[in-house]
Amino acid sequence: MARLRARRGFTLISMIVAVVLLTVGLLSLAGANSQTITLQTIAQNRTNAIAIARAYVEQVRTRDPWLLETEAAVRLNSEGITSADGAFVRTLTVRQLRQNLIRIDVRVDFPRSSQPVTLTTLMFRGNGLSGEA
Repeated sequence: MARLRARRGFTLISMIVAVVLLTVGLLSLAGANSQTITLQTIAQNRTNAIAIARAYVEQVRTRDPWLLETEAAVRLNSEGITSADGAFVRTLTVRQLRQNLIRIDVRVDFPRSSQPVTLTTLMFRGNGLSGEA
């Protein structure tokens, strides 16, 4: 009789335990997948923000340092083009450190992050005003 019982197969309790364990595993996998997608989106936004900031720093460095001023926030799309509904916000801050030295900060805020990207560069202003030798 004991042999017959061993051959009958799984009990209802063992099936319920197996289904519960499978469900917990699948839910954990789904949560991890969701978290991975969120982190990939944040990483892509950060990459775009760095590219926007870097391009603008290079553009600013070609300007006359005597004419540089702090600029208001500008909304941009992911390609750095001005857009009223853009997800990225770029600001330019110019501070004079010494008589002929300025600090330029380009800050880009982007969605789903509380940590903006900020790139800083220094520019030397030659003697006198712009255009004078």
